Amino acid sequence: MDLTLRYMFTKALSLEPQARIADEHVGPLKIQWVGIASTRFASHAGFLYFVTGEAEVPSPALDPADTFGCVVSESLAARCSGIPRIIVPDTSDLDHLFDYLVKEMERYRNWHELINDLLLSDAPYQDLVNATAEFVPRPQYIADAGWRMISRVDFEMGEISATWHYQILHDGLYPLNIVEALNRTGDYYRISNLPRASLIDSEVYTMRILAKPIRYRGKLAGYYFMIDTWGDLGYCEVEIAQEFGKLIAPIMASRGAQQGYIAGFQNSYIVHMLDGMLTSKRDIAQQLKRETRWDIESDFRMATVHFEPDEYNNHLLHMRTMGQLSANFDSHAYIYKDTAIMLYRIEADEVDDFMLHLRKSSQALKRIIVLSNRFNDFTQLPFYYEQNMHIHETLDAHSDLEPRVISCDSTFPKQLADHCRNVLPICYEAEVLFAYDKTHSTKYCNTLLAYLQFERNSVLTAKTLYLHRNTLRNHLTKIAEIVDLDLEDSNFRFYLMVSLNTLLNTD
Repeated sequence: MDLTLRYMFTKALSLEPQARIADEHVGPLKIQWVGIASTRFASHAGFLYFVTGEAEVPSPALDPADTFGCVVSESLAARCSGIPRIIVPDTSDLDHLFDYLVKEMERYRNWHELINDLLLSDAPYQDLVNATAEFVPRPQYIADAGWRMISRVDFEMGEISATWHYQILHDGLYPLNIVEALNRTGDYYRISNLPRASLIDSEVYTMRILAKPIRYRGKLAGYYFMIDTWGDLGYCEVEIAQEFGKLIAPIMASRGAQQGYIAGFQNSYIVHMLDGMLTSKRDIAQQLKRETRWDIESDFRMATVHFEPDEYNNHLLHMRTMGQLSANFDSHAYIYKDTAIMLYRIEADEVDDFMLHLRKSSQALKRIIVLSNRFNDFTQLPFYYEQNMHIHETLDAHSDLEPRVISCDSTFPKQLADHCRNVLPICYEAEVLFAYDKTHSTKYCNTLLAYLQFERNSVLTAKTLYLHRNTLRNHLTKIAEIVDLDLEDSNFRFYLMVSLNTLLNTD
């Protein structure tokens, strides 16, 4: 397998008289690097290694970004694991070997032309990776600048397959454990700052990944990954990753990575709903069915988390938040302005597990989670979003609050009081009792409100107020002495409850 420069050049001239020598270098370990510039072989010049003996096996530490392919005999193939290579039989003669190389180079050129044609036709990202899968039969995907998957070619690959399956179910978001591992090991910054496609020995995965950050005019547009599932990186795949990134960088920058296999969590229909641009129930139902497969009428809950101004562009924080909140529930994640929105469809038998999950998430994220009331019509989303935002705004004034889940159900009395203040007159009986409490430092208004809320059940009221039933009976007797109450009138009981709530919960 002694492919000398003279032999290569002579064969190239026989196929294309205009071929010329681009470079020649005899490096250490007798590895010959040859570059031949020829439109028949490839759209650009490249390098080939020729390994014919044990002493010539390249080091695995060799930077694959500088390689184009390693021609290696079959008996030495295992020694070149992880290095871009062409495996040829030990008995190959030079003519057969050269013809094989020409065929491979032409396949590469054809792929290059196909990708260019797809880009000119404004094809989706999924078409681009599908075309590349025909040439590179291995797991691969494209992610946007926030690491959200927007296209993929999947195979049976253990944990990576599970990761991608998770992303498909959760709008392209990474699982929490992956995000934390990327942060902990520094792989996130390592991959993001790579100038060219490079192999990464990552602690995040059990296999190596070929990472190519895609930049356009100095700005990160996204990522292209190949997964080295079997530790057998094939011929010129590093070069393909590098070239592919160059080709799609302008289109990713212009599209903002919005067109793809998955819409991501910046779904325009949610943004349009919250901005008041999408109000038709029919249109909302169609979009909801297409994006989430949910019916417009179901049992919905919404959890929201606020980000600080300096966290607005922290995509890793966004992913970690979304990944934590998603868990195994039927949920979909979105980012709107400075807020992470997680929508859930919760079955009746999941409520306890759901609330436990949110409490654990609040502690894990060290953030307050606001949980909306349940709603059964998705068109009501903007109203419940505004309700959550009102609570966030109230909480933002208190920087010392402990992480916890705040349910809008529990804040309803305060919201009702704020709404009724100066709008709905306070009933006379409530004013008299409230004035007595202020004068005598008693809490008869609280006692009466609890008694009415528990539908005049003395046992439950006493238990809630931590009072003995005899003590509660004495308090109720004293209240009747202070003011005359007709608690048999249901309309009066309702008016009295609202009035007491307004007096007790208005700042």
